[in-house]
Amino acid sequence: MMRKYFYLVVICFSFISAKSQYYHDIGFIVGNTFFASDYGEAGNFKNFYANNGISVGAVYYISLENDLQRSWKDYFKVRAELMFMHSNLQHHGTWVDPSRTGLFANQLRAMRGSTNVGNVGVQLEFYPLKTDDNHRGFKCTPYGSIGFQLNGFASKSSSTLGPLGNLITTPVKYLNATRSESAFTTSFSIGAGTRYRLGNYHSLVFDARLLRFNSDWVDGMNPDRTIYTENKANDYSLTLSFGYIYLLM
Repeated sequence: MMRKYFYLVVICFSFISAKSQYYHDIGFIVGNTFFASDYGEAGNFKNFYANNGISVGAVYYISLENDLQRSWKDYFKVRAELMFMHSNLQHHGTWVDPSRTGLFANQLRAMRGSTNVGNVGVQLEFYPLKTDDNHRGFKCTPYGSIGFQLNGFASKSSSTLGPLGNLITTPVKYLNATRSESAFTTSFSIGAGTRYRLGNYHSLVFDARLLRFNSDWVDGMNPDRTIYTENKANDYSLTLSFGYIYLLM
C-alpha cells in the first residue's frame, strides 16, 4: 500500500513538472515542531507547547506562472519536500503536578518518549496576490497550502522506573499501549505562510503548517479508544518554519 502511495506522488509531481516549463525554486527550511500526542491530558495546552522539537528540510518549487500568458496559473506553486522532524515527549499538566505524590503521578512523571519522522511529499500553494516569480508584484506574497505526505517514523517509549509493560512502571491506561518501533504512515497538511523577496533570485519564507497523521502510533503510544474515550484523534504536529529560497528560473 505504501509503495502505491509513493508511486502516486511521483507520477503526479512528474506530470506537473512536465506541464509547467516555467519557474523553479530550491531552498531549505528550519523550524520548531509542536507535537500533539497521547502524552499528557487531552486538551491541555502545556502538553502541546512543551512537547516540541526541531524540523529541517529541503524544498523544491515549480511555479505554473508564465510571463507570456496571464491566467489562473499565476496564483499557484507546487512544492515537493523532504523533511525531518524530531520531538521528545513527556506528560505535562494537572496529573503530574508536584503536589501529586501517588503511584499514578510518579509513573506518569517517569514516562519518556521520542519520535523521529521523515516526510516526503507534495503540496499545492495558492497565492491570492499572485506569486512573486515575475518580480513585478508585492515584496510580501502570502499563501495558503494543502498537501499530502508519506511518513516514516521511529518512536521510542521508556520509563525512568524501569521497562514499561508492568504495573510497577506503567499506569493501567498505558499497559499494552506503548511501542518502540519503526513504521510508515501517510498524512495530510494545511498551512499558511508568506514569502519575502530579497532580490531577483533570493527570497525568505515563513511557514506555519498543521500535519495530521493517519496513525495514532507516531508517538509510540495508543491507549485503547473503546475504554479511554478521550483518545479521539490520531497524532498531529504544528510546525513553524523559516527558510531561504533561491530562484533557478
